[in-house]
Amino acid sequence: MLHYNTVSNLLRNCLLQLMTAKEFNSFRLVGGTSLSLQIGHRESVDIDLFSDVPYGTIDFEGITAYLQAHFPYVDHLDIAPAIGKSYFIGKTENNAVKLDVYHTDTFIEPLLLIDTIRLASVPEIIAMKIDVVQRGGRKKDFWDLHALFDNYTIEQMLALHKQRHPYTHDATLILQNFIDFSQADDDFDPICLLGKYWEFIKDDIVTNIEAFRNTKNGFD
Repeated sequence: MLHYNTVSNLLRNCLLQLMTAKEFNSFRLVGGTSLSLQIGHRESVDIDLFSDVPYGTIDFEGITAYLQAHFPYVDHLDIAPAIGKSYFIGKTENNAVKLDVYHTDTFIEPLLLIDTIRLASVPEIIAMKIDVVQRGGRKKDFWDLHALFDNYTIEQMLALHKQRHPYTHDATLILQNFIDFSQADDDFDPICLLGKYWEFIKDDIVTNIEAFRNTKNGFD
């Protein structure tokens, strides 16, 4: 059962509508919203739909036409997309949600189908979140990964990233950036439903990374 209390009614209704469209058949929900719906740890406010179909085959014109035909309000930049396109969809300009539609690397796990919603699995989301951390994570990325520490070790998280991104995986850089909060400190705190605070999350991440580094597995 999904944790619908983590999203607005508008986001839920928009997501359910998108999942019925053939234009989105190859897409699944990824990122913080997918994770929040699955584990219920924080509120999330946007929709990230990713597809791993061959590069250049996503019909962005068809997607835009579908959105304009099915939502009272649609806004987007009228530029040719490269790997993806961002929209705002909803009822009005002040009652809309952000929708990102993107091509991605090949998924490493089957999708989950719950309540007609196609979701990336938790291991898939971990691999994608770790990739963001490798490039410089934001507060919500650290928040999401920390929420999974009870079920996944640092070693497992690194292995998932290496499986999904074998050619760009850099364990040393990931471990370094996993405890670099300089950029994330200035971000707004997510609305946490588990009563956690940013300072606690940072301290716990540092503790886990240091413990990992002190084992023989801490060096790659």
